[in-house]
Amino acid sequence: MSAAVAIGWCGLSAATQDRLVRDAWLLMAWWIVVGLACSWLLLEVFGLRSPLLRYPLTALAMHAIGTVGGTRVWLTAFARTVRSQPGRFGPVPEPAGGEARFRRRSVLGGPDPMVVLAAIGVAIEIGLWFESGETLVWLTLITIAVTAAIMTVAVWLVGMERLMSDSSGVTLANLAHEFVFDRATERGILPHRPPGESLPMIWRETLGRGIVFLVFSIVAGATLMLMLPRAATLADIFG
Repeated sequence: MSAAVAIGWCGLSAATQDRLVRDAWLLMAWWIVVGLACSWLLLEVFGLRSPLLRYPLTALAMHAIGTVGGTRVWLTAFARTVRSQPGRFGPVPEPAGGEARFRRRSVLGGPDPMVVLAAIGVAIEIGLWFESGETLVWLTLITIAVTAAIMTVAVWLVGMERLMSDSSGVTLANLAHEFVFDRATERGILPHRPPGESLPMIWRETLGRGIVFLVFSIVAGATLMLMLPRAATLADIFG
């Protein structure tokens, strides 16, 4: 592993961290748009009604186009922004001798687990209010449970570090160190690698999340077909 990957998120200035947090949210929005568009095209244009086929194909498209393709385009755009605004973005400056290093963000903030649990509880209550809402709740719970069981076995077989990757923001930070910013080493300044060489690293950094979502999509499609054989989408639960 290179030194650039090792210093990761904490090796970036506060302004750069703020920019990557914003960009990570934009990439997530793009990922969702790709999923909605792909699912609609497969259903309405190609007539693929089976969720067991359409959901995994959509997941693959979301990973290839939404995650990998989107991140590759982001890297080119970010590198261009860094060149056009010198001094604004970059690694965190090294402190002077005896001066303590201060970083605005040491870790990426995430949602409060209690808020997430409360949101899930509210969603379940709302679902139960509607006709056929109970079916949707059970579909969701079964899908999550089966996916969690499959991923637990996978982690036991190959290990958590090989299966899972860092958050989106940390992934962007690793890519920025490797392909945008020059790196200070004991032997001097090491130039960054060309962004054109970034695809293998992007695949490696995002593979774990892609596998998890693909498994979730397969389980969701299979569960929907078993519970409602004639359903093409989740909306058919309420039809």
